[in-house]
Amino acid sequence: MIYILNFKTYFKKERDYLSLIKKLKKIKRKNKIWLSLNPYFYLLLRKKIRGFQVGIQNLGFESEKPQTGEIIYEFELINKAHFVLLGHSERYRLGENLEIIERKINTLQDKKINLVIFFSENSYKPQKSFKKIKNKTEKNLNFLLHRVKKENYKKIYLCYEPWWTISSEGGRLPSKEFLNDFIKWYKQNYSFSIFYGGSYNSQIKEIYKNLNFDGFVLGKASTDFEELKNLLS
Repeated sequence: MIYILNFKTYFKKERDYLSLIKKLKKIKRKNKIWLSLNPYFYLLLRKKIRGFQVGIQNLGFESEKPQTGEIIYEFELINKAHFVLLGHSERYRLGENLEIIERKINTLQDKKINLVIFFSENSYKPQKSFKKIKNKTEKNLNFLLHRVKKENYKKIYLCYEPWWTISSEGGRLPSKEFLNDFIKWYKQNYSFSIFYGGSYNSQIKEIYKNLNFDGFVLGKASTDFEELKNLLS
């Protein structure tokens, strides 16, 4: 099981990361922890946080033209990153779309970095039945994957995170039946490792016990040591 801690913009200082990581090192755990840092220059901390895979929350696509304010793979520190998150719902709020994410996947897939790709039906409307949105979800996922080369499959991880499950968007909890239908469909059609997002925490862990995900992406829970201790125990 892999837990990705997506710190978003919660932590503002280097000591915030180091304090939490020092505590995490003391927990006996069977699960792997990946740390998704922001901004990217915190990758300099990698030597101080051994025992964790360290990645970043976003990258731009390659372009022949200079890009003001963009972070690109060619920056010197990026070679210290194990993974990058692509297509999180909050990026859509900033103007990204499927075409931009697909372009990022295409230009980054040959690089020495793993891609954690988020997908869903891309709607803020809560759903009771996965079957009603399966076709849209499948269409979006296939669009994002259609240019991935088979030799790069080992670099691809997927995260199912409906927009309406994010706490900042209302945080509606999908039923276990909903996710059972999702995972059954997914396992029948795809072989990439699959994570679940959607404001996951220790309370939700008990509700979703025994769901066949390969890992979970945490948002705000990433910053709470007691919450993490409950999740990882």
